[in-house]
Amino acid sequence: MRSFKYTLSVFTLFFVVSCAQEQSSVSSESGPIYKGPFYNEFLACSAGPKFEDGIQEMLSEWQKLQPAEGLSWAGVYAPVGENHRFSNGWWELEWDSKESSDNAFSNPSPEFLAWSEKYADVMTCDIEGRFPWTFYLPRDPGSFGEVMGENGYFASEFLACNFKDGKASQDLRAAVVQFNEYLDMNGSENPYFFGVYYPEFEGAEADFLWGNWHASFESMKAGNADWEENGKAMQAKFDEISTCISPDYYDSYELFNNPSS
Repeated sequence: MRSFKYTLSVFTLFFVVSCAQEQSSVSSESGPIYKGPFYNEFLACSAGPKFEDGIQEMLSEWQKLQPAEGLSWAGVYAPVGENHRFSNGWWELEWDSKESSDNAFSNPSPEFLAWSEKYADVMTCDIEGRFPWTFYLPRDPGSFGEVMGENGYFASEFLACNFKDGKASQDLRAAVVQFNEYLDMNGSENPYFFGVYYPEFEGAEADFLWGNWHASFESMKAGNADWEENGKAMQAKFDEISTCISPDYYDSYELFNNPSS
C-alpha cells in the first residue's frame, strides 16, 4: 500500500464509517445479528494548528466528495469529559469488505487527495495505523426511535471489555439474546441502540468493544439511571462473562449514510 497521511477532522475527531455486506441472520457464533458482520476501521486523528477555524469547512467539503466504492456510513466522534483513554479523536470506516477499504486507501481519488492537501493544517490521520474490527449490530437501531438528530448529532459511550476465564464470544451471544429480551420487556423512553466489536488486529487490549448510542447525553443519563434501578439482574449476567473498564464518551456526528448498502 502506498503511504499517505490524510487530513480529516471534526472536533478532536473520530470518523465513523461502517461496512456494507448487509446480512440479516438471527444468530452466529458471535451473534445474534440484526445486521452484520461488518468490516469497521478506526483511525487515530490529531488536530492541526488551524483546527478551530477550519473544522466546519473541512467537514462540509468532505461531504461533497464522491464516496469511495464500498463505503456505507460515515460519522465523527470527539472525546468528552476527563479521565478519557484517548486525547485524540477517531475516524471509523464501515465498508462492505476489507478489499473495498484496501482499494480506497491504495487508489484515492484526485479530488480526495486535493481535499486532504488543502486541509492538512486542520487535521491529520494515520492511514497506515487504522485498526480493523468485526462489528455486529444485534438489534434494529430504530427500535426506540431515531438516534441521530437533524444535524446528525448523537452521543456515544464505548466500553472496552475482556472475557473472564472460561468465557468467550458464545457466552456474550447468549447474554445479548437475554439483553434483547430485557429491552423488549422494559423498552426505552429515549432513542437507543447498541453494537459489539471484535478486534481483527494484533495487540488489541480488549477482547471486545461494546458501544451504546443515544440521542443526547441527557437521554443517556436517564437511560443509565433506569438501568441502574431495573437492570441489576441483567448486569449481573454480563458481569459473569466479562470485565469492562470505565467507558469513554464522545460527541458524535453522522456525516454519510447509504441505507441501501
